[in-house]
Formats: sequence, structure tokens, C-alpha cells
Amino acid sequence: MSEAHLKTGDPLPPFNGRIRLFAMRFCPYAERCILVLNAKKIKYDLVFINLHKKPEWIFRFNPKGAVPILEYEEGKAIFESGIINSYLEEYYPDPPLLASNPLKRAQDRIVCELLSTVQDTYYTVAFNRNTLTTESIEAYHRGLKILQKDLSSRGTTFLVGDKPGLVDYTIWPFLQRFLALPLLGKPELAITEEKYSVLLKYIEALKNDPAVKTYYLSPEIHAMFIESRLKGNPKYNMLVSGQCSL
Repeated sequence: MSEAHLKTGDPLPPFNGRIRLFAMRFCPYAERCILVLNAKKIKYDLVFINLHKKPEWIFRFNPKGAVPILEYEEGKAIFESGIINSYLEEYYPDPPLLASNPLKRAQDRIVCELLSTVQDTYYTVAFNRNTLTTESIEAYHRGLKILQKDLSSRGTTFLVGDKPGLVDYTIWPFLQRFLALPLLGKPELAITEEKYSVLLKYIEALKNDPAVKTYYLSPEIHAMFIESRLKGNPKYNMLVSGQCSL
């Protein structure tokens, strides 16, 4: 796998006979799919896309030109992380990543829905930090406290159980990025041991999960990419060009 992002004018790499995911290295939605692919130990190819200078051929696979996109057969693709992961769960059922109980599956979906306000705060900081309001900060912490309470009530290492499931892989990419927010000049958004000891324990357990570990980037690297995007020159290839260290 190359960390280089393909751009306008670059040719479409040849299809090698196995599924491939079109992604962007710093995209949380694409990461959700990568974690599921990793957890199910599916062999796949990964192609990174420069979203500011998109290759012309990307629109063949998704009319919106957005990632993630899963090419399941040569020239045939599906897109949107939720759709892709539902397909992967059904087509590659082992190991199962969804809870077997219908009520628990519904509760897991509620967790993801409640965290949407927390994600909104992240995007405010990442795209226009000067518009961050007191209400947004309160909503951010309210969402994190709900997640921590849910983790405490379940009494398991992960939301699904002793091993991560789809809900864990769905919320992880944003939890990972939340840790970068204090590095972007927003200490009021820090996830501190004093307030979030249970949540931090969960984050550490996820960070060491094999499916997560192989794709993990530190908060410092995420902060560097966000800063480059805020300056109008997103460094998609920063992991290739040696501008940061892992």
C-alpha cells in the first residue's frame, strides 16, 4: 500500500482481482470501512484519493466523487461507509461484528446517533474554529458523558463485548480525532482523566486492537493535517514526504 494520494491526471491503477477501497488517509468515514476490512481479515487493495484535485475516473465509481468507495468487482462499486460496512458484514459474516440481539443492535445504533453532535463540534474546530460556541462545547461534553455512562453500564471492554464490533469501529475514527482538538488551540475540548477515566480506558483498549493498530495515527499527526487544511493546502501526502514522524 502506498500512502500517496492520486490526483487529477493520474491513471486508474489496474484492478488486481480483489476488492479495493478508494479512501483518503485522513477521512474518518473511510477509516470505518478500513477497520471492518481489517477486523474481518479480508484481503483488499487500498487507493488514496486527493479530494481537492480528484482523478477524473473517480466519478465512474461515485457520481459525487466522495470516498469511501468499495470496488467489489472490476468497474462495479458501492459507496458511503454505512452501506459498505453493511455489505461487508453480510457478505463476509465471519467474524460477526453486529450484536446478535436485535435490541442491542438498536442500542448500538443509538450510540452512534447520539455522538453525531460531538462530531459536529469536531468539524467546527477542523473547518472554522472561530465559530465554536459555548453551546457546541456543552453538547460535545454531553455526548461524551453519555458514551462513558453507556460504557460503564455495559461493563464490557468494548461496546459489543470483549472484542470490538461494528459500533466500536464506527465511533473510533472520531474518538481518535477528538484527542487532537486540544492541540488545535481548544483545551476546553480535552478528554481528561479527571472527567473521562472510563472513556480513556476504552480508547486505549481500541487503540491496541489489531484492526485499529495497523491504521492508527497519533493526535499530533491528525492536528498537523487539520492545520494544513485550514491554511488551504491540505498535505495529503505528509506521511510520504517525511514532513512528520509516526
